[in-house]
Amino acid sequence: MKPTRALAIVLVALLFTWIGQVAVGYLQVGKLEPVLNEETSLTNPPAPSGLAQTGARVFASEGCLECHSLSVRGPAGSADLTRGWGPRRSVPRDYLFREPALIGFARIGPDLSDVGERIKEPNDLMMHLLNPKKLRSTSTCPPHPWLFELKLAGPKNENDSMPVTAADWKQVVPSYKAKALVAYLQSLNLGYPLPEAPLK
Repeated sequence: MKPTRALAIVLVALLFTWIGQVAVGYLQVGKLEPVLNEETSLTNPPAPSGLAQTGARVFASEGCLECHSLSVRGPAGSADLTRGWGPRRSVPRDYLFREPALIGFARIGPDLSDVGERIKEPNDLMMHLLNPKKLRSTSTCPPHPWLFELKLAGPKNENDSMPVTAADWKQVVPSYKAKALVAYLQSLNLGYPLPEAPLK
């Protein structure tokens, strides 16, 4: 086979790969728009706050996708829905305001698509970051102490200090990164219907 013919075959194969991955994907999801919820006059999916968007970057930088997915899979009665990981399956429209769309595939820990609904208290999520075994003794999630600061305690602890004892008159206070990460986790909620994925 002549080198120019082999090169042409490789280029055509790359072109078809690009068409299959990028162009078809864009045609399928590139024109999706949020759906107006007539009861609340808000859109579904809801747009996350700026703090939650910062938290998405913290989520990615901390390597959370190494253990968690953000995609409830399967039809009604599937394992993900039976486990309570969400009230419905995830669909492309769920990722409209998530830039980049973090999906993940590892299932060492539970799927987090609906963790904002499952764990409603921000303090519980914060404690999970500091010491996961405090909330669930069987948790395999590693603690993230670097997301917290040790500060000298005054007459009173700061409002957002953690309810743990620290030595030498110090208190454990969440950093901005910890607060952003918790805001992101709280924003993960599939409790809204979409035309392609109604709530059962």
